[in-house]
Amino acid sequence: MKKVLFIIATLVSLTACQPEGQRVFGRFVPERKDDFAWENEYAAFRMYGPALAPENPSNGVDLWLKASPELIVDSFYYREHELGLPYHINYGKGLDCYKVGHTAGCGGLAIVADDRLWIGGPYSRHEILYQDDRRLTFRLEYDSVPVAGHLMHEQITITAEAGTPLCKAEVVLTCLASDSLPEILLGGGIYLHDSLDRCSYNEETRTLTYCEDALSDKTAAQMNYEYNGSTSQGRSYIAVYVPDTAARRPMEYDNTVVLVAPYQLGTTFTYYFGACWSRWSDGRHAYKTDMDWQDFIADVAAKIK
Repeated sequence: MKKVLFIIATLVSLTACQPEGQRVFGRFVPERKDDFAWENEYAAFRMYGPALAPENPSNGVDLWLKASPELIVDSFYYREHELGLPYHINYGKGLDCYKVGHTAGCGGLAIVADDRLWIGGPYSRHEILYQDDRRLTFRLEYDSVPVAGHLMHEQITITAEAGTPLCKAEVVLTCLASDSLPEILLGGGIYLHDSLDRCSYNEETRTLTYCEDALSDKTAAQMNYEYNGSTSQGRSYIAVYVPDTAARRPMEYDNTVVLVAPYQLGTTFTYYFGACWSRWSDGRHAYKTDMDWQDFIADVAAKIK
């Protein structure tokens, strides 16, 4: 009982330290092998850094589900690394239950060439370009991304803003020996843990959505069952939007569905990705069904200039 009260007091204290009205946050996380983690009202994300390289991570995006717009990144890391309470378990604020492995993860960069999907490793450098209560812009650089027998340099600039579930990703790929490269397609990828029929593509708005059982990962399901006796934690909602009118219809590679468009080396390619939880709510807004999420994302994408 004392431990439970201590945990509650600690989490309340962490929440109280957050600036009132802050809806966007992100930081470098050296205490967790160089993660770069960030969040907006709808969800939290992280990408993997150089200290994790021995574990062969990808340059994909990991997803943490949130129950409300309240900031949770710092409290999740504190709970995991200081209190020994895994963030894979839902204690009421949300949980980490999306398995990435060596994939694009939740809307991570998809590079397609020679009719296959190319996945890179952890980032080499990070830089926060701008941060306030309602917007965060940061840049990650990757020095050696393999693509069709070549090594690319990848620069990805991500902006998260309050009021929208979609993060903006601006990507630049460069390669010295580019004369023999095949056609390159860029965009966002979603790694599937469930069946393909959970993906939905809106051709008019060029939005790809994926809805799955939040505990599709067996390890997370077991941990939550042992803690609260249930494997039901609602549904994860994910989305990718490619504004380029030349975007191809979604393609599937290695259980990853990608929404991509033709790319010219050295130019800036823009796409959007985001996520939410069926148990998320901020009062008037909540997405209780897969169709609610699909309609919402189509509406959001249609308003992006």
